This record gives sequence, C-alpha cells and structure tokens, in this order.
Amino acid sequence: MPTATPTQPGPLSSEQRASLQQSIEAVVVAHANLVDTPDAEADNALRLLAASSAGLQICEGLQKEAVGKARQAGRSWADLGTLMGITRQAAQQRFTPTGSKEWFVKEWLATWEGSEIKVRNSWNDGLKLFVDGEQVAETRQVFALDKTRPVAAATVARPDGKSYLVEVFAYALFSVSVKIVVDGKQIAGEVF
Repeated sequence: MPTATPTQPGPLSSEQRASLQQSIEAVVVAHANLVDTPDAEADNALRLLAASSAGLQICEGLQKEAVGKARQAGRSWADLGTLMGITRQAAQQRFTPTGSKEWFVKEWLATWEGSEIKVRNSWNDGLKLFVDGEQVAETRQVFALDKTRPVAAATVARPDGKSYLVEVFAYALFSVSVKIVVDGKQIAGEVF
C-alpha cells in the first residue's frame, strides 16, 4: 500500500489517486454483496448504493477527524484547504461546527520538558493559559499594546519539586499575536 512521505504532506499524485480509487472501488464492491443473476440489476444497484454510502460516511468521518487533529496541531485553514483541493474559506465553512465562533479563536501549542503548554485566545473568553490541560492563568484584556509585559503568567511545579515560569506576551489590536516564554526563553509563537 502506498504511503505518504512523513516530512511533507501534500495532495496525492495522480498515480496515488488512481491506486486509492481502485482500492476503494474494490472494497465497496466486495461489501455490496452483488448477485450475479440476470434479474438482479436493480437490487445490485441498491446494494452498491448502500455500500458506497456507508463508505462515504466512513471517509467523511475520517476526514473530519483528520481536520480536527490538524487544527489542534496548529495547521491553518489554508494548509488544509490546499490538501483537500478547496479554498481556505471553503475548508473553514465546511468543518467549523454550526453555531461555532471558531474564527474568533486562535490557539498556540508548545511542549516544555514533557508538559504541553497551550494558549487559547477568543473574543468571548479572553486569553487562557493551560499546562497539561489545566488552566493556570487567564486575562480578559481586549487590547495588548505593550509587547514587553506579559498578559498572563503562571509558576508551574514540576514533579521533581522545582518549578518554571510560563509567561504569555501578546500584541492585540485587530488580530492577536502571541509568544510563549518559559524561564525567559521563547519556546513558541510569533517573534515581536
């Protein structure tokens, strides 16, 4: 089975698409339980419809899961749209849950000595700092114009009894830029 190169995900080549199409068609036909009799054409069409519809639902579920994981990992709508052969806007509209205000949410992720550090900023909830899934700081500050002063900070204890300082610096006027700093060293986010 062909596999993608792990370093540069990209759209499938025409050869990969043809191979994938053959594989999918073979699986759908095998699961349709087609009958080889002269009067079974209409029933076979319904069997094929049922199997292909189930396959489509499974593929759409896999695609939705992949989009969610890619977004959690910080991939942009433009990256995802390119891989799916659609625009950034089409990808966002298709995969943003109904009623969601995700276009007002931005997240930054980093890892520090085995801990996951996440900064989540939204128009409604402000900026929140999480370490290993636990919220440790927040601010509802709407504008952040002083790039030299952290907008959120927390001292986090390590299992060995020592601690480290996580600081979030932000610049926010019309859009938000964030940098995550641990013990004085920037580990993620934008440079400003």
